Amino acid sequence: MREETEKDIYAAGISGREYDAACKRIFRNKEIIAPILKLIVPEYQNCTVEETFRCIDEDTIKDVPVEDIQLKIEGLPSEVSSVTEKLILYDVHFKAVNPVLSKEEICVHLHIDLEIQNEYKPGNPRYSIIKRALYYAVRELSAQLGTLTGTTNYNALEKVYSIWICNEGIPEELRDTATAYTIKKEDLIGQTEEPEEDFDLLNVIIVRRGGNSREKIFDYLTGVFNGNVKKIEEYTPAALNENLRQEAERMTGLGASLIRKGHEEGLQKGREEGIQKGREEGIQQEKERTIRKMLEIGLSTREILFCEECTEEEIEAVKEKMQLKEREGLQRKLPQRRR
Repeated sequence: MREETEKDIYAAGISGREYDAACKRIFRNKEIIAPILKLIVPEYQNCTVEETFRCIDEDTIKDVPVEDIQLKIEGLPSEVSSVTEKLILYDVHFKAVNPVLSKEEICVHLHIDLEIQNEYKPGNPRYSIIKRALYYAVRELSAQLGTLTGTTNYNALEKVYSIWICNEGIPEELRDTATAYTIKKEDLIGQTEEPEEDFDLLNVIIVRRGGNSREKIFDYLTGVFNGNVKKIEEYTPAALNENLRQEAERMTGLGASLIRKGHEEGLQKGREEGIQKGREEGIQQEKERTIRKMLEIGLSTREILFCEECTEEEIEAVKEKMQLKEREGLQRKLPQRRR
């Protein structure tokens, strides 16, 4: 990106939200998504990146809201027969062919939600990203059926992945980790054989960046977030199209602008903190002068505490300074020994 363009972006007041939007926009490209699926989703482990690329249904890639779902459950009283769930908006939502379960005559999809999460420990109120990711996955699963009736076909449910790429605020011991949370079968009494596809429907993958790992998934994501076209092309299946290249270059410019803006804000904050520190030091110095004058006219510690808003420790500190100054004065008055 030209330096003039970067200056224009900075002058316009680039914000973290704009950078977030640029990140999410670039993750809506098949070329960017395919290496992520190949590197961390088990179904694509035996596929090439090119095969994974072809599995992604480009027409379904979008940021999609899950509408309020009316769950009509037969047999319940009318006052609880309808439950309305909160509206949520996925960052990037799409379907991709499940290469493990699909056959020539049957195409089975994976429903994938890809979330770009900058703050690993969100506040107001603080909550667990894992719990939020599980909720998003459950909502995606329930959205496949819509209204529940006596004839609902639960066999129509397809596997869901909620993939979260976390960038900031990650504890040091969790950086450069990727964790899968899945439904597993555990026999409590006896042994059973049930098809895995009947229960393996809900999956969360949390990718935590922030370190210096050379693992492929982290190396690739660093290239994406830095807008490093050459690095991206090491992993993506085809030469980047012009639109995608522009998005990558835009991320580079936005990132640089954010760094400069952060530097300026840091300098301003430092100046303000310096002024505040100077003001506080001035107040403290004035308090010490007042205590010293009270001591010089013979007031006791108790009397000073009554007259002045200070602590006994502050009075003792002033006394020590006065005694030290008095000793230094006496030493200067003593005659020097002749050698």
